[in-house]
Amino acid sequence: MSSRLQLRTLYLRPDTTDPSREAGIVNVSGLLHEAILRVCERRFLDERLESDRSLGMIILGEMNWCDPGNLVLLYPRDPRARRLAGFFLDTALHDVPLDTLCARAGVSRRTAERAFQRESGLSPAQWRRFATLSEGLVRIAGGATVEQAALATGYQSRSAFSDAFSLVFGFPPSRAGKSGSRRAQIRRRRLFRQHTDRLVQRHQFLRL
Repeated sequence: MSSRLQLRTLYLRPDTTDPSREAGIVNVSGLLHEAILRVCERRFLDERLESDRSLGMIILGEMNWCDPGNLVLLYPRDPRARRLAGFFLDTALHDVPLDTLCARAGVSRRTAERAFQRESGLSPAQWRRFATLSEGLVRIAGGATVEQAALATGYQSRSAFSDAFSLVFGFPPSRAGKSGSRRAQIRRRRLFRQHTDRLVQRHQFLRL
């Protein structure tokens, strides 16, 4: 998928995480996003500083609290279902009817329904919609407009795309993009710093 996404990596001490927890994904909240940016600006956290300990607590708390929920899309293992899923991911086939793609994959619609439901918990139509909207999500996060993402994923209008996107992900596509103006970014980060400062003051007050 082509986009202008940026990768940032946080390294956590083993004693701060649950060793039994398997690798997975989390839905990054606005608070977690700003906390990660703050740490990357500072390069490291010093646990001797109250503000850094509070920031670390925010990150760990958000990572434990955020539920991947409907961000997980399981790829089917059945060979015919996998072939059909591959067609779903092909942007050139967005407008091709499901029955046509099933025939091209060499699987009946009923068999595809059973395979997808058994291995992903979704029907082929639901899986296809989720995959298509996920592509739109990546494009918007990478800098595309909602209109561009809608057209790239086969939707004929912004409103239809927005309605489907909000229904699947629980938030409008306008919230998936970058924050727009530099002034808005600065304002959000200032508010975040004020929030962490209040946490530090609260912790100090509780110790008195």
